Amino acid sequence: MSSELAKIMNFPSHPVEFFKQILQAANKGKPAGSIQEMNLATVDEEFGVLNRTVLYRGLTRDNFVFYITHRYTRNFKNLQANPNKAGITFYWTNVRDSDGKESTWQVRLIGATAVQLPESELDALWAKEDLAAKIRGHICPCGQPIDHDELKTKHDQFLQEHLASGKPIPRPDSYTAFKFEPQRWDFLNVAINQIADRVQYRLQANGQWESMHVST
Repeated sequence: MSSELAKIMNFPSHPVEFFKQILQAANKGKPAGSIQEMNLATVDEEFGVLNRTVLYRGLTRDNFVFYITHRYTRNFKNLQANPNKAGITFYWTNVRDSDGKESTWQVRLIGATAVQLPESELDALWAKEDLAAKIRGHICPCGQPIDHDELKTKHDQFLQEHLASGKPIPRPDSYTAFKFEPQRWDFLNVAINQIADRVQYRLQANGQWESMHVST
């Protein structure tokens, strides 16, 4: 039996730089283009709090995590109705540090405000979507009961017509994206037989970040 306190060392002054460091370590050894996921929580009028695991798409030019969705989805409606009440969590296990030691990292964006990206940025994002995602954007009524056979027929017909046309699939009006501007970034690190350490960055009134260790 043993116990010790974890300690996060040598963290940078800006939370996004710390996030990039951990993400790079978490992806080390994985194939290029591996899927990265994040958990998004929103406030819902019917169910209270809803969370879902979604694809992490990267950072905007101004260093905010962003998320792609469609305007007909519940998550879009939640973010539109409660843009100041969103939370994001990243969770990675078996992350090796520079000494080869493995630990778990949890990174949270707390008190995030969801801001829609301008229309001028959406075409470039749509161009990067894979074929399945583009077809889904045109044929899938998110959250609605369906007849699977009817949806398959619709899908196969759409795919066949697309391949025969040789033309790109147009971006639907429903396609959109949000960036998340957090009030706090929270970084938790722990290994076996340890009490976790957290480093939290708190946004100050002057736009600067104050960082500190906080208890778990």
